Amino acid sequence: MSWNLRMRRGARHLVRSALIRGWFRSRDFAWGDGGTPVLMCLWNRPERIGDVLRLLDAQDHPDGVRLYLWNNRREDHPRYLAALEEFAPAGALRGASIVKSPHNIGSIARFYWARKLEIAAPGHPVIVLDDDEDVTPSFVSDALRQYDPGAVTAWWAWRMQSGYYWDRRLAEVGEPVDHVGPGGSVMSSAVVADPRFFTDIPDEFRMLDDIWLSYYAVERGLVLRKLDTRIEFVLHETNQFHGQGDIKATFYDWLRRER
Repeated sequence: MSWNLRMRRGARHLVRSALIRGWFRSRDFAWGDGGTPVLMCLWNRPERIGDVLRLLDAQDHPDGVRLYLWNNRREDHPRYLAALEEFAPAGALRGASIVKSPHNIGSIARFYWARKLEIAAPGHPVIVLDDDEDVTPSFVSDALRQYDPGAVTAWWAWRMQSGYYWDRRLAEVGEPVDHVGPGGSVMSSAVVADPRFFTDIPDEFRMLDDIWLSYYAVERGLVLRKLDTRIEFVLHETNQFHGQGDIKATFYDWLRRER
C-alpha cells in the first residue's frame, strides 16, 4: 500500500471516529421548541430546499418537526444557508440544523445525526426523508403512528424474489419486507447505538446505506416493515440510483456471501 493511500485511509478513520462521537459542528436555526427529528442528506438538489422547508412546515403533527440536514456538497452550502436564513416558518417546523461535510461521505452521513441524537437522548424515534420526496401534511403523524422501536418502517419497501438484488417487487402494507430505503422511514435512534453501524460497512459501499441498513437491522433482530403513507418522487433524473446498478448488486451479493 502506498504512503498516500495509507494517509488518506488514516484521515478517513480519524474523521469517522470524530463523527461517531457526535463531534461535528452545525449551523442552527431555532424557530420554536421541541419537534420530532427529521434527518436528511443533501447532495445535488439545492433547488429543493425551499420545497422541503415548506413541506415540513405544513405537517399536522402537533408537537412539530425539527430538521437535521447533512450537506455533502460544500459548494452548495451558501445556497442552503441563504434559504434557511430567509425562511419564515408559520406552522410545524420548529428548527433546523445543517452540517457542512468535510467531504462527501455518502448518504450514511444522515445517520451521524441519528447517532448524535442517540448519545444525547437514547431510544427516541427519528424520521428519515430524502430531498426528492414530496410528502403529504400527515407524513410525520403517519410515521409516528406506525413507529415501533423494534422495527425499521419505510415507505420504500421491497420483497426480494430471488438471490439477485434487482429481482424484487414493491411490498404492500402488512406484507413481509426484505429490503427498505431509508428515505420516508421511521426508526429508533438506537439503531445506530453501536458504532459498528458505521465502522463495519466497507468504505467502497458507504454510498449504499439502504442495503446496509436493511442488512444491519435484520442481523440485530429488528423487523422491516412497509410504512402506510403517500410519497411522490420528484427530479427523478437527478437520483444517484441511475449510476449504482452494478455496485448495488455487488454489495448485496457480498453481504449474502461474506457476512
